[in-house]
Amino acid sequence: MSQKVSVNGWRYARSGPIATVLKKEAFEVLPQKGQAVVKMVSAPIHRTDAAVINGTALGRKQVRMAPFPRIGGSEGVGKVVQTGGAAHLKEGDTVWIAPVNGTWASQVAVDATAVHKIDPKYEKLAVNASNYLTAQQLLQGYATLHKGDVVLQNGGSSATSLAVSALAKKDGVKVITVATPGERLEGAKSRHAKYGSSVFAYNGAGAREVDKVLGKDRVSLYLNGVGGDFFDHFLKKMALQGHVVSYGAQNGFGLNFSASPIIYNELTMAGFFLPHFLSKLSLAERQTQLDFVLSRLSEEGFSYPTTPATLDKLPDTWDTIYVKGGKGVLTF
Repeated sequence: MSQKVSVNGWRYARSGPIATVLKKEAFEVLPQKGQAVVKMVSAPIHRTDAAVINGTALGRKQVRMAPFPRIGGSEGVGKVVQTGGAAHLKEGDTVWIAPVNGTWASQVAVDATAVHKIDPKYEKLAVNASNYLTAQQLLQGYATLHKGDVVLQNGGSSATSLAVSALAKKDGVKVITVATPGERLEGAKSRHAKYGSSVFAYNGAGAREVDKVLGKDRVSLYLNGVGGDFFDHFLKKMALQGHVVSYGAQNGFGLNFSASPIIYNELTMAGFFLPHFLSKLSLAERQTQLDFVLSRLSEEGFSYPTTPATLDKLPDTWDTIYVKGGKGVLTF
């Protein structure tokens, strides 16, 4: 019989503004049948977490969420305390919890099928594993890329875009990255340079610079994580029968584009939503994907800058992350 687990963490009893509805509480969790109990080691903090809490990121009906009150956060790394009867887990295993599951608490009870064993050497890397799984699927799920093909991506200051550059490098795929002008642009340039991807501004001037780099080449795959007014500037650089994949929160903007590049180039346009993608995979398939991206990125010496936080000081990071962007890491 399951026993209640004493927990300290951040919960919300209704959707709404994160600063209003999220509360630090001491509470008890009673694991249900099939749930593993994980003692958290680290969990990411991202602006998407705020959008999940206020109810805008997931549309509330599209993803199965825990009943209220819900624990904040959506993924993370920890150690197994109770296996919930899962054959693939044992007590003490280092694991990654797949999204969307609350992780901003000292211990969490999670469906064991969302808990994946990882090599302890990947503990720090795996905290943002959802970004890496997204990057891998964006590269392999829509276009058959060959050495020398060109991938164009916006949202260049994000962890996902950096993972795209790192994963594509080993396959000889050329990645051109664009990022919103501002204080984070220079940091993106230095990070992507490590993987051979040049970074340009996401505006008209940046589009003209990309034209010079492309020359006669065209873009086989356009990864759109931002949308907005300048989406169309870069859409015009697509190759015949190229692929466009939109993902992420799009910074709250729609796609502004003309239809002619789609018609003349016979483009395929698709959307990618990680929780749906992961839900369609078996436990073994998700594990294979996870093992692959962690191994590949570890070989590339992958890292992404983060803002540190502790459980008590979590709100101190909000202005930095939710206003300026980037990633935080909550350690327990």
